[in-house]
Amino acid sequence: MTNSLFRRFAAVLLVMFFGSIGTQAAVEEVLAPRPSKRLAIVIGNSNYQSARLQHLTNAVNDATQLSEGLKRLNFDVLTGLDLSSDGFAKLFDRAESKLATASAVVIFYAGHGVQLQGENYLLPVDTPDPETLERLTAGAVRLNDVIARFSNRERQTFIFLDACRNNPVGKGASMMDGLAQVEVGENTFVAFATQPGNITADGSGDNSPFTTALLRNVEIPGLSISDMMIRVRNETEALTAGRQVPWDQSNLREQFYFTEQQVLDPAKLSSSLSRILSDPAAKQKLLVELASNDLQTAVLIVGQTLRSAEIPSPSDVPPEPPATRLASLEGARQSVVSGLETLIVGTSAGEPGPAKASDLARSIQTELRRLGCYRMTVDGDWGKRSVQALNSYYRNTNRPAPATEPTVELLGDLFLHSGRVCKDPVIVKASRSKVASDAARKKAAAGRKPSPTQRSPSSRPAAPPPDISGGVGIGGVF
Repeated sequence: MTNSLFRRFAAVLLVMFFGSIGTQAAVEEVLAPRPSKRLAIVIGNSNYQSARLQHLTNAVNDATQLSEGLKRLNFDVLTGLDLSSDGFAKLFDRAESKLATASAVVIFYAGHGVQLQGENYLLPVDTPDPETLERLTAGAVRLNDVIARFSNRERQTFIFLDACRNNPVGKGASMMDGLAQVEVGENTFVAFATQPGNITADGSGDNSPFTTALLRNVEIPGLSISDMMIRVRNETEALTAGRQVPWDQSNLREQFYFTEQQVLDPAKLSSSLSRILSDPAAKQKLLVELASNDLQTAVLIVGQTLRSAEIPSPSDVPPEPPATRLASLEGARQSVVSGLETLIVGTSAGEPGPAKASDLARSIQTELRRLGCYRMTVDGDWGKRSVQALNSYYRNTNRPAPATEPTVELLGDLFLHSGRVCKDPVIVKASRSKVASDAARKKAAAGRKPSPTQRSPSSRPAAPPPDISGGVGIGGVF
């Protein structure tokens, strides 16, 4: 009898022990950064040796701060500051050695750049006095060579150029200010700090206007490259009183999200939401942002002016014991749920029950859309497609499906999750009987010729087009 009780007690301890390990492992999986397969090459040239090439105070600052942001987004970042011609070659050689495992490549350059005879050149800091075209281009880096070297049909390549400066040689038949349009490579996106032939400002603050706008938006979750560039374009134009309008050309084959592998601290995100809700002005701004953004994106946009909204780099945060991280995550969830009760449900306090449910469902659909799991219209109608999107979220995060109905707890869980969870839209497969009947009907229809007044049977509506950038776009029109 005693041995039997002992064995049962030991079994209970084992279950409790391994159960706690499983719970902690699940939290570790949620919070740990995913392996990086995305490469970034970030270059900033400020200190030019030639007196004919203006010193650019902000170029190094631009490159340094963007490097920090891309590291937070889990890029493998190679940074080059004040590169000579030889420095460019060595940095590109290092980058090329990493291309075999890279799923995407981002290249950012801040510094002097010129166009000569329709060709764009990036200037190293040891560029000699530009007395002649030959001297100017002898050690310069041809942009077309960079595109050819790093572009690949099977890998997305993104090039950002904050380099449209005035031509140091002067104007002429073959010499123009700013940079020229380019022939983008396959699956490549090229963004200029301003329109072709125009020049950019270095900026009076710590960063140039273009990079300022880029830094503000590159870490906002859920923004595709297209949506991000629209925001960057509008903000740069506003910062320069309309003198500078960023320009881009694209031959992308699918959409891209900088935040796909982003790591956010749930406690910091929860703290940002709490501070916003406690400030009437910030809360009102959040409600305005929610009209056009998902909840997490709106909180990060409004929280940019709040200190608690800053998302630290994982390297800046000392590692916590698993038990502490588990408690922190649970505390963040409880805090978020409490805040969302006020924000989402509280705004419908005077409305009937169905209206409240619709508002909650709409918010959950929007968060599922940010995570890539929901591709239908956000309408607040919680139906079969919404349930399938939610199940896709559970499946891709390796979580059990506790419920399939909209709840504030579910919204809070989605809000604290970052990046793109679901890579592909959920596609509803037709039942076997439906497929068989469709096939039989088509076979029968093929054997008879329809009369002029006879309409062919209506086919199923086409699936919505994927969220991609197609063809070549100029100035953000894709």
